Amino acid sequence: MDGVLYDSMKYHTLGWKRMMEAHGVECTRDEFYLYEGMTGPTTIDLVWQRQFGHPCDPEMRKALYDEKTRIFKEIGGNEPMPGAMRMLRTLCDRGVRCVVVTGSGQRSLIDNIRKDYPDIFAEGMMVTALDVTKGKPDPEPYLKGLEKAGVRADEAIVVENAPLGVRAGVAAGIATMAVCTGPIPGKNFEDEGAWGIFPSMEEFADMLPLVLDLLDAESPYLLADSNTAPLVADRLALQVPMLAAVPRCVIPAGDDHKDMDSLAKVWRMLSEQGATRRSTLFNIGGGMVTDLGGFAAATFKRGMACVNVPTSLLGMVDAATGGKTGINFDGLKNEVGAFSMPKDVVIIPSTLDTLPAAEILSGYAEMLKTALIADGAMYEALLDIDRFLGNPRELMPWIRRCIDIKTGVTERDPKEKGERKILNFGHTAGHAFESLALMGGRPVGHGVAVAHGLLWELILSAISCKEERGGSALDTSLLYPYSELLKSHYPALGVTCADFDSLIDVMRHDKKNPVAGRINFTLIDSPGVPRWDMYPPEEDIRAAFEIYGDLTGQVSSKTSHA
Repeated sequence: MDGVLYDSMKYHTLGWKRMMEAHGVECTRDEFYLYEGMTGPTTIDLVWQRQFGHPCDPEMRKALYDEKTRIFKEIGGNEPMPGAMRMLRTLCDRGVRCVVVTGSGQRSLIDNIRKDYPDIFAEGMMVTALDVTKGKPDPEPYLKGLEKAGVRADEAIVVENAPLGVRAGVAAGIATMAVCTGPIPGKNFEDEGAWGIFPSMEEFADMLPLVLDLLDAESPYLLADSNTAPLVADRLALQVPMLAAVPRCVIPAGDDHKDMDSLAKVWRMLSEQGATRRSTLFNIGGGMVTDLGGFAAATFKRGMACVNVPTSLLGMVDAATGGKTGINFDGLKNEVGAFSMPKDVVIIPSTLDTLPAAEILSGYAEMLKTALIADGAMYEALLDIDRFLGNPRELMPWIRRCIDIKTGVTERDPKEKGERKILNFGHTAGHAFESLALMGGRPVGHGVAVAHGLLWELILSAISCKEERGGSALDTSLLYPYSELLKSHYPALGVTCADFDSLIDVMRHDKKNPVAGRINFTLIDSPGVPRWDMYPPEEDIRAAFEIYGDLTGQVSSKTSHA
C-alpha cells in the first residue's frame, strides 16, 4: 500500500522521526524506509532494542504507535502514486486478481483504497497487520495473499518498494518486482533477490506488459538488430534480468538487411536453441525487426507466437501492429510475407528518448497518414510538428490513438479484403519512391518515402475524377500546409520527371493491386473520410506527380535518379 499505491512514505518517515525524537530516540527519516513493510509494533521494538537495549513495553508500544498515527494524520499526505492506477488497470485487463498486502493496521488508510482505486480490489482481497502473526520480512503476509487469491506462488507476482517487502515476497516463492519510489538504492533490492528493479512506478507501469509476457512465455527468445541490441535490449535487461538470459539473435541494422539471409539467421537460432511451436519470439526493434521477426515466427514450425516491442516511432504506430509481416525480395519492398497477428505489442515510452530526430520524423509520417484517414482533429493537432519534435513523449496519447485506430481496422478486416485498405494511403506512391531509391543504390527511410507519398496521393485525391469517386474530391487548400511541413522537415528524394515511368512500373507491381498492372489507390475526400479501391487514370497520376514537384521544388526535369 504505502510507497506502491500511495506516495505516502515521505510522510510516514517524518511521522516516525518526530515521534521517536520526542521520546529520546536518535534516528533519521531514511532508516524508516528500510523498515517499511514491518508492522508498527515490530518497528518500535526494533528501534527500542537498538536505542535502549530492550523491547518496548506493550502498553507503551501501543501508545507510541497511536502517537505516530496521529502525527501522520496531522501532516496529511495520502496521495495516490503516479502510475499506480495504470499498473492496476493493466493487471485487471489481463485478468489478474489484485491483493493488497500491507503492514499497516490503520482502517482509515485501508478504506481510502476503495475510494482511490474503485473496482480494483474485490471484497476480502486485503492482508493487513491485523491478519498475520508475523509481518514482513516474514513470508506470512504474502502466503496469506496467495491464499486469498486462490493461486500458487508461481502464478503470482509481488510489487514492492521496500527491501524487507522484497525479502518477504522472495521467501514466499513469488517473482517479486521492486519499484524505487523512495531513496533506497537499487542495489538493496538486488541483494534481496528482486526479479526486476524499476526506477519509478510510471516506468514499471510502462514495462508491466512486457514483464507479464515474459512470465507467461513457456520458452522466450529474443530478436534485435545491431542498433537496438545494445541501446534498448541490454538496457531493458538491467530492469528485467530474465531478458539477459533469453537466447538472442542479433541481425544487421537497416532495411536492406530485411532479407532472406537475416530470416535464415533467425530460423537457425530458433532451431539450434530448441524452439517449439509453444515458444515465443520477442522482437525488440523498429519496423524492420518486427516485420522480419513476425514472418520468422509465423513460418517456423508452421507458426509460433511473437511479441513485438517496437523501439521506433514508426514501429509503434505502423509495423508492430496489424499482423503484416515480410521481407524484401529481388529489390521489391515486402515482396514475401504473411498475415500473422502478434500475441502482444508492448509500447515503452522511454524508448522515444533514444531516437534521433530523423527517426521521429519517420514515424511521424505514419501518424499523419493515420490521422488523414481516420481523425481530422488529430491531423490538425499533428500539423504543429515542432511542438512534438521538442518533446516526443507528448506524442504518447496520439500514438495510442493511432494504435487503437489500426487495431480496430485490422480486427474488422484482418486479410485486407476491404476497410483495411485505407491503411495504404500514401503507401502506393511511398513504396514506389522507396523501391526506386533502393534500386538506385541510395535507400531512403520508409517514413520519409511515405511522407512524400502522402503529398502525391493528397494531390491525386484533389484532382482525380469526381464521377468515379461519387462526386467528391479533396479541398486543394489542404495541400499547402502539408507541402510546407514536408519541405521544412523532410529531406528531398532527388527524383526527376524522367523517373515517372520507373515509378509507375513499380506501382504496377505493387502487391496491393488485385488486377495485375492496374494501380490501386486509397484516396481521401477529406481528413477522416477515406475511399479505397480507387483506380485513377494514368494521366491523373502523372499530373499529380508534376504538381507534387511544383509544390516541393523537388522534381527536376534534368537527369534521372534511376
